[in-house]
Amino acid sequence: MTPAKQAANEPKYSTAELKAHSVARRRANLQLMRIPWARFRKAYEEYPRWQGLALWTRAVIDAEGRAPTELLRTLREHCPGFFEGAALPCEPNLLAFRLLEWVHNHRFGYAKRQGWLDALSFYGVRHPRSQAAWAFWEHCEKEWSRMPPKALPSFEEWEQRASKMKICGEATCLEVASAVERYIDREATALWLSPLFVSHIKLPAHVVSELEQRFPSLLSRTRSGSDQRIKGDSTSWRSLIRAVRVRCLSNAKAAGWLDGFTERVRSHPRHFRFMAYGKHWGAEWSQDRRQHYPSSRQWRLAADHYSEASSNRHHGIHSP
Repeated sequence: MTPAKQAANEPKYSTAELKAHSVARRRANLQLMRIPWARFRKAYEEYPRWQGLALWTRAVIDAEGRAPTELLRTLREHCPGFFEGAALPCEPNLLAFRLLEWVHNHRFGYAKRQGWLDALSFYGVRHPRSQAAWAFWEHCEKEWSRMPPKALPSFEEWEQRASKMKICGEATCLEVASAVERYIDREATALWLSPLFVSHIKLPAHVVSELEQRFPSLLSRTRSGSDQRIKGDSTSWRSLIRAVRVRCLSNAKAAGWLDGFTERVRSHPRHFRFMAYGKHWGAEWSQDRRQHYPSSRQWRLAADHYSEASSNRHHGIHSP
């Protein structure tokens, strides 16, 4: 089963596959929490292009039955040194695998040396753009075997066409990525405020001020009078923040891709990082409520830099 289908159909895995997936996710999350988010994100956003290059290579060789000159030229441009050493296999699956192996060792060699390549490959293949590349490869495999194209697309053309593939209902990878980012942003807000909500403590003035600036339209619909304000009531704010998150899920449900959407939220590396830090911050603040409550920006910066070698205790965290 390809990664594109895996992400959408995880409940259909066998028991052994689910166990292997769980082990892989646990290992990836352990590695993810060892490094700052900015360093991981740079590689995470770069990974799909290399995944796409490997799949384009596989599709072209499969269609041509050989490695054409244009393909070899493209690989030399993108992967200098790839053709040095041992002879490369012409079988498309093996060549694509060898190419990704080269990418892991050379382009992402620093991640391998620093001990987080498993995290990068685990989350990188689940990136919406990687899933779009897999979906387009599946399309090419089916269509090109039935009717080979008159001219095979260059890698840039192939990549552009792949980005328009629908990977979740009628949504493209860009639409899915945007929706997931929005939900995770709302999720972070809820995690930032969670210790105050759980304790039923009145929200600090600077926190209320920030929330009123971020959600003016939401507040306007909840006030029955022009002078009425929610102020620092934690129960009211908790309901409002929950409503914002529920709306994101409702939009996905209305579009017919709720299941795929929630799985893609769970498969986003920053989701796990926020959840892990949210649990850490909640325990830290409950031990000393006298400390200044951070702004949302301060909380997110702390989450992005949070690193803990013993982060395996966070593995019980579940997606909302």
